[in-house]
Order: sequence, then C-alpha cells, then structure tokens
Amino acid sequence: MPIVLEARAGAPEQPAVRIFLGTEPAQYRAERIFVYSLEQVRNPDRRYEVYRMTRLPGFDESRWRTGFTNYRFAIPDLSGRHGRAIYNDVDQIYTADPADLFDQPMGEHGYLALTPNDTAVTLIDCERMVEVWNFEKARCESKKALHAQAAEKPGLWGQLDPIWHARDLEYEHGRSRLLHYTTLHLQPWRPTPEQYSYQINPYAEYFLSLEQAANAKGYEPYTMASPSPDFNAACQTLASPAASLPSDVLSFASALSGNDIAFVGHWTDVHKDSLATTHYRFEQLRQPDLPSHDLLAVSGLEHLPPEDVPWLVDRLFRLSRSFVYIRTGLGTDESLIGSIKGWRALLRRVSQRYPDRCWQLDCEDGNGTLQRYLADFPLRSRRAEALPRVWVLLGQHAGDNAQLVAIAESLGWPYECKETRFKPAKYVPGALLQGKMAQSAPGLAAPWPDLVLSSGRRTAPVAHWIQRRSEGRSRLVVVGRPRAPLSSFDLVLTTPQYSLPLRDNVVDLPVPFIQNQIPSDQELAVWKERFAHLPRPWVAMLVGGSSIPYELDKAAGRTLGAQASAAVKAKGGSLLISTSPRTAEPVTQSLLQAIETPHWCYRFDKGSDNPYRALLALADAFIVTGESVSMLTEAALTGKPVAVFPLPVRRHFKARVHHALERKLGVIDRVAGSRGTPRQQNKTGRLYDSLVEEGLIKRERRIEEVHVALGLLPLPQGLDQMPGLSPALMATSRQRAIEAVRAVITGERALSANRI
Repeated sequence: MPIVLEARAGAPEQPAVRIFLGTEPAQYRAERIFVYSLEQVRNPDRRYEVYRMTRLPGFDESRWRTGFTNYRFAIPDLSGRHGRAIYNDVDQIYTADPADLFDQPMGEHGYLALTPNDTAVTLIDCERMVEVWNFEKARCESKKALHAQAAEKPGLWGQLDPIWHARDLEYEHGRSRLLHYTTLHLQPWRPTPEQYSYQINPYAEYFLSLEQAANAKGYEPYTMASPSPDFNAACQTLASPAASLPSDVLSFASALSGNDIAFVGHWTDVHKDSLATTHYRFEQLRQPDLPSHDLLAVSGLEHLPPEDVPWLVDRLFRLSRSFVYIRTGLGTDESLIGSIKGWRALLRRVSQRYPDRCWQLDCEDGNGTLQRYLADFPLRSRRAEALPRVWVLLGQHAGDNAQLVAIAESLGWPYECKETRFKPAKYVPGALLQGKMAQSAPGLAAPWPDLVLSSGRRTAPVAHWIQRRSEGRSRLVVVGRPRAPLSSFDLVLTTPQYSLPLRDNVVDLPVPFIQNQIPSDQELAVWKERFAHLPRPWVAMLVGGSSIPYELDKAAGRTLGAQASAAVKAKGGSLLISTSPRTAEPVTQSLLQAIETPHWCYRFDKGSDNPYRALLALADAFIVTGESVSMLTEAALTGKPVAVFPLPVRRHFKARVHHALERKLGVIDRVAGSRGTPRQQNKTGRLYDSLVEEGLIKRERRIEEVHVALGLLPLPQGLDQMPGLSPALMATSRQRAIEAVRAVITGERALSANRI
C-alpha cells in the first residue's frame, strides 16, 4: 500500500505520479522529509503514490552497500508491468514538481537516468524494462550486472536532464529540481553515527529547514486518518506484558492537580481509588472525538509499526492536559524507536508543539535496564515563578560578542554581559584558581546563572569555572570553535569554516547567528542624500583585511579594485566603498588607484560617521572580500546580489606542514569521485575527527565552505545572482539554534536507572 497524496476534489482526471522509494529503517528522518518535500512542490490537482521499498521479502541485503540497493530493478514487476514509475533513493529532496519528470517524453527509451549506471533517480517504462529488470533478477543478480544488461541493449537508456539529479555540490539554486545527498558522511540527518563521523554539508539547510517546517506542522507520512498498512493487524495481535504505573508518576500528576487518568495498552492498575480512570485500545485513538485527560499513560508502543508511533505519540500529547507517561521497550533495530536516543528525539520533537505538557519516558534498554527521563520544565517554571538567568561572556572579538548578545536577546530570558580578560596559554580548566579568575573576570559571583553563553578559546575556561562553582547547575553553550573537548559543553553552535565533527551536542548552522542591521529612517535619508550624485546601480564594496590564513595585500587590493571597477562600469553604476579596522592603508591606496568608475570611499575611523548599516540598506548589490564571514552574511541577509572576492591564502611554515599532512592523510581536499562529488570518508578521517573532537587538533579555517553554503559566486557573475541561501533559510537556521539552546534548559533530564 502506498502513501497517497490525493488530488483535490473536482480535479481533472490524470495518471497518478508513481514514485518508488528505496529506503531502510535507519533512514526514517530522510524518508519523512522526502515525502514532505514532495508535499511542498506537488501539483494539488494530481494524485501521487509513494511506494516505500524497505526490507522486501526474498532479498539478501547483506551483499549491498545500502539496505535497498537492488530494489529499483524490481519496480517493473512491483508496478504490475505497465505504465511509468520514478525511482528515488531516500537521501533526496525534491525542489520542483516530479510530475514534470514523470510526464516528459521518453521516445523509444526504456529508462532515463544520468548515465546507464547511475540510476539513483530513474524514470522507467515498466513494460519495456521488465525483460531486463524484474523481481527475480533483482533478487539474484548484482547491481553491476543489471546495469550492464540494460546498457547492452541499444537505445534502452536515455539521458536524464541533470536538473532532476543534482548530486551534492552539483546543486544549483533556482535551476536544480532535486538535491541528492550522496556523500554519506555529509548527510545532514546523520543516520548511522556508529559508521561515520559526520561533518557539515554546505547544503544542509535545504534539508534541515524542511524538517523544521515539518516538525512545526506536526507532519507525518502516516496519520490517524491514514495509518500504515500494518497498523490494524498489529493492534489485533498486540500481546505486551502488563505495566504498572509508578508511584512517582502518580505523585507528579498530583502536583499538576491531575486526577483524571487515561490508560492505553495493557496495565495492571487501571482502576485507582479516588481517581477517574479510562482505558483505551490503540485502535480507539483514531476516533476524532475522544475527551482530554489530565494524564495519559501508554504501554506497548514498541510492538506497533514504527511508522505509526509518531502520530500515536502526537495523539497522546493532544489528548493530555498536563502529563504524558510512556512505558516502553526498544522497537525494531535501526528504526525510529530502535534506541533510547531515538525515543527521546521523537518525544522532544512532538512535545515542542505542546510546550505546557510534561512527559516521562521509562524505556527498557537492550541490557534490561529501565532508563528514565522526565521533562518537567513547565512545572518547574511555574514553581520558580522566574525565567532562567543567562550570562553572556564577552571576549576579544566584536563579531563573536554580537552573536552572543543576539542569541541572548532572541531567547527572551533575562541576561547579563560579563567582560572577561582571561588569556590562557592553553586550555587547562583544572588549573584555574579563584584569585586568578577574580582578576580575569570581575563580577563573577553567586547567584550563578542557569545558562552561560561563550565563544572561542579564551572564554571557554571561564565558562567551565562558573559551572564548577555552581556545582554543575549552570549549563554551557559555546559558539564557533572552543578548542576544547566538545563533550565538555552542553551545546556547541558551529559553522562550516571550523570543520568541527558533528556530535549529538553539536548544532550546525550555515552562517553565524547574525541579525539584520536596520538603520533609522533619518540615518538612511542622510546617506541617501550623500550618494545622490552617483549613478545607479549602487554597488557596495565591503573591504576587510588579512586574517589567517587569508591575506589582503597591495597586489590583492589592486586586483579587487580593477575587477570591481570593470564589473560596475559595465553596468553603468558606481561603487560605494567601505573599509574596516583590518584594512591596511597601503591596501586602500592600491585599491582606489585601480578604480576607474564613479565611486565614494569611507576609510574606517572610530570617531567618524560609519555608513555600514546604510550601505546594507541602500546598495543594489555587494562585493565583499572573502575572509569576512560576518560581512558576507550581512550582505546576503539583504536578499540582494552578492559577489565574493576570494583572498589569496598565505600560510606560515607550521601551517604549511599541517595543511600538507591533512592533504596527505586525505582528511581535506579529497579528490572528487567520478561523479564530481566528494569521496566518502575513510578510517583516517574518522580518527582525525576524534582528535579534533577532543580539542587536541585545531583545524585551519576554511571560509570557502561558507561561500558554498551561501551560494555565492565571484566577480563578475556574483553581481547578477542572488545568494543561494535566502534570508528566509538563514532565519530558519537561527530559529533552530534558539530551539536547541532553549532545550538545554527546558529539555528532559535523566532519572535514576533501575535494573529490571
């Protein structure tokens, strides 16, 4: 039975768009967002059918690289040997309606794919292909052999337009209609952390923003109205042992003034004296008119199809007024509920939509231990009658400080900024003494904060000192690259240039947490008058300076001036130039000498009127030196064209040796595969990442990764193209960061584990 996306009532009759999806249990996040992406771009007048191919009977998956490698060759038989079908790997998202792919002419071809051997996206004529590809051959022969058999028949293969299959960095915003995350250690949903050390994908935001939207809407492929094909049968055969409601759960419910309890599943204590109790079978939860209850207690969810558990959990939260208690075991291996981590992630995701509900998970792990987690922030905040307190540790970099303050303001909790002057030779938190800390960061004293925000190497030891002084109560969030063990922080917010490995407590953002800089109307009017004599378009040139390993010298300044002048002159416009504190005067001179188009220049001076915010608002396009992530981000936030000017890299001897070693080991700049995509991670790369994770190795900043994430082009092309990463996507990433920071305080906490 497929997942069906119905056409609207009264729509003209058209063939259903049939999509066969190769998937496996570990890819549950990717599978959900694949279908959600389809929902966003499909034609509402058309019926779509998504056939999940997972753990099909009769196949030996142990011979394959993925758990669905050969399923595509069974599609002609699975589709009844007639009509068309699209095949997709699960690690893909649509950015345009696949009906346009489904309907395109095939001529005499039996299948369309990028190459005869690259069939991760394929349009199949099922009747023509059944002799070559069928269920029996898919079960018994190799992928290589089946590709070869199809390629041997003249005219059977036809070229698929590459816009329907953009692999990793081949993706072009606004042109590509499908993005395929082929490089396994760069997949944003991190499906198998036991096999790969995941790293930031520069195009992760396209997936993560879809997932964020799906979470906010409570979207699930299977729903109360349309459960999985196996749901009803599983309910009929459900035979789980009876569970007992723990006394601490009853006490907690009483604290919430809850005396109306509903039980779902098999319980030994359904009837409680002086309590109003109700009992539901799982299939009854599909009834739309059930009443709400103070406490919902459920057991036996692990015995139901994993595909149905998300909508069932959402139903429990919807029916609960105060508290949801789940007593369960682990579900199918590698599935959404196949681990404690998976259960917690699911409950976190669902409970975000019900912020006034408390919940508790009691889950038996594979060792027979009952792991217990309680999310009681709504009750704790009610009792305390005060919001969490936040300290912002300000460091030496203005850009980092601006990020921290922006995060603190976005949280909406009371915060204080604390100046720090601590300068460690290396990170040794155990060596910090009370007297030294008092000198380095005056004003750090009890009452200690609930949350500490810091950035970089110098403030990290101060943050850990505060946590020790608070006896572990203060939670730590660090921004950027701490150069300390990642596990020593509750949360790390990082961006692509630092190349940090992604762990459970690491959230990857495409760009720093920067808000729009909005000048006043009066300020805008003044600067608009000053620029009025210059021809439009006005192109703002934002000039930074040397920043290891990038160097803006006189030669680079001349090149920048000449290229910018030629590009703007061709448009008949003018340059509005703004330098920064890092711009050396000789560089400014060489840059200006190379310009042969109308221009205006601001040489940075702390005491003078800075036009930076006005330039962001008034300019029609931007040219930005490539070493400044902040300026690139602020320019891209305007939604106007941005051209990047990459600076030359100059490494000192030690950095050159380090860089050469990384290249030799293959942990950076790995030669692209035959398809033009990055090669898969090797064992050396995973080991190297573990050293970075522990803070033992400092990776060189690679600002080029941010250029790719923003979707920026160099001069002159960049002046004619909007950044690939839209302001809306950047706003989504900031919201994801805030949700993660909030969860450090409001999320679940572990209770004592009990041996069963």
